[in-house]
Amino acid sequence: MKPLKDLAGGLLDLLLPRHCAVSGRPLLAEDVGPIAPEVLREVEIAGADYCTRCGAPQGAGVGTIKECLSCREYRAGFGTREIVAVGDYSGVLKEMCLALKFGGEQRLAMILGAWLAQLVFDRGLHQKLDVVIPMPLHVFRRFHRGYNQAALIASPVAKALEKPVLDNLLKRTANTQRQAKLSAAQRKGNVANAFEVQAGRTSDIEGKLVLLVDDVMTTGATIGAAARTLKKAGAKAVYGAVCARATLGADA
Repeated sequence: MKPLKDLAGGLLDLLLPRHCAVSGRPLLAEDVGPIAPEVLREVEIAGADYCTRCGAPQGAGVGTIKECLSCREYRAGFGTREIVAVGDYSGVLKEMCLALKFGGEQRLAMILGAWLAQLVFDRGLHQKLDVVIPMPLHVFRRFHRGYNQAALIASPVAKALEKPVLDNLLKRTANTQRQAKLSAAQRKGNVANAFEVQAGRTSDIEGKLVLLVDDVMTTGATIGAAARTLKKAGAKAVYGAVCARATLGADA
């Protein structure tokens, strides 16, 4: 059966050549995955220099800090104990997030999820977590897009951490405006009271340590509103995990 499968795959590549999801260049037979290797190598993944409060990567040698310039003005915090971010919302990482969110490139979620899971392991958070919850989309936006990018990312994260993923537990009750076009104050008001936990599901998170997964974080208004909703419903604490940490005003 495998020779037939390989032949079918080869014929499909001839008829519909694979292309890099970011650069658009044709992928070679030896290229594994949806992105050209030389493009993937351009991604700067956060290392040991980062802000635990908002996840923003810091300059080399800064180390681990509890507050940085990216989050200092947000005195109310984000409702989380710690936030992990793969990297800055720029360059190839930004293009990957956009291709996943708006370009239908669902295969990218596996790569982003793998990076995110590795950072959670590296920072020792896997031992503190009980469940993984993806940031929900409103039902109308989910229907229009056809999938929830946060749920696609959360799936490989949960599998790597060997934790249950509780999809559909957190519900987005308001079809809010896109955050990218709003100011920091408007973003906060836009998502206020936008979430709720599904009726009868509070026991699933009561006393639990939750990892809340999303694709991009800018001001933290969305993750903050969702985290506070989960804690109000009984979660002991919430940790955030995002693929990219954007700066205020970035098109997230």
